[in-house]
Amino acid sequence: MIRIDRSIIFQIINFVALVLLLLRFLFKPVVKALDARSNRIREELEHIEKEKQALEEERKKLEEELKNLKQKYLEMLDQANREAQRIKETIIQEAYQEAEKIKRDYERRAQREIEQVFAELKEDIVEISKEIVARILKAHLTPEVQTQIIEEMLEEAVRRLEAEMEIVHER
Repeated sequence: MIRIDRSIIFQIINFVALVLLLLRFLFKPVVKALDARSNRIREELEHIEKEKQALEEERKKLEEELKNLKQKYLEMLDQANREAQRIKETIIQEAYQEAEKIKRDYERRAQREIEQVFAELKEDIVEISKEIVARILKAHLTPEVQTQIIEEMLEEAVRRLEAEMEIVHER
């Protein structure tokens, strides 16, 4: 059996007073502190969530910018390739034109040289023909006949050379 004496009553009173004091001075401040901490943690979590969303939006923007930059890079690369092709074609065209110009210049020079050689040959042939005719005529003909034959031969030689010059000139 349980005996009730004064010390138990004091202990019960002390216990109840301690519980009341703990409730008033310890439990309520601890609950408030826990509530405040809980609120602060909740606010930090909300802030973190907002930051996370902002970072996600920023990541999407950066991905879009990267995609746009890649597209711009490909466009610029394509444009550079087209420009390089155009420059290449221009250079090739200019080279062909320069080659044609050089070719025409050399053809003109060659034509002039050919004409000069034919003129010199014509003069040489005329001189040689004169000498041959003069020797032949001295040996066989009279001076009047010799002069007439020489003139006829010279005219014939000149006509032949002129005909040859026209053929070469037409080429």
